Amino acid sequence: MTIERSPWRPVRAAVDALGTAVFAAVFVAINLQVFMRYVVQQPVSWSEEFPTLAFTVAVLWAAALMVKVSDHIVFELVTDLMPLRMRLIVGIAGEVVLAAIFALAVPAILDFALYMKALSSPILRIRYDLVYVFFPFFIAALVVHGAVNAWLNFRRLTAGAPSA
Repeated sequence: MTIERSPWRPVRAAVDALGTAVFAAVFVAINLQVFMRYVVQQPVSWSEEFPTLAFTVAVLWAAALMVKVSDHIVFELVTDLMPLRMRLIVGIAGEVVLAAIFALAVPAILDFALYMKALSSPILRIRYDLVYVFFPFFIAALVVHGAVNAWLNFRRLTAGAPSA
């Protein structure tokens, strides 16, 4: 069942709408900053800080929740030349190594995100932990995704995937 036909469709639409709204807020803030600085000749200080923070949130939000794995850019020049069984073995090894590296990094990343609670932005006084809250979630999602892909490829390999 694809996400478009699943009960998760409204959730997916809300996630996409929120991500789009944050990107739109960045665009509006930058244009407001330009307008206030060069047309009105009275720059507003928050308009320099807000786009940076909002863009950080938007990128982490999109990476964690919006971008599908199939939308990522990959270079498969070497693996495309391999037989299917070898591609599966290399894919399993790659997924396991990446999942393990990210899994080992999760505690430090979570510690970093929690440490950021002590810091806030200088102008808007937004706590940085609220800005970076999606980063540990994104890393954990990469670990789960890597483990699931490795398992699915392993099952495919042990089910007798053709060697061509």
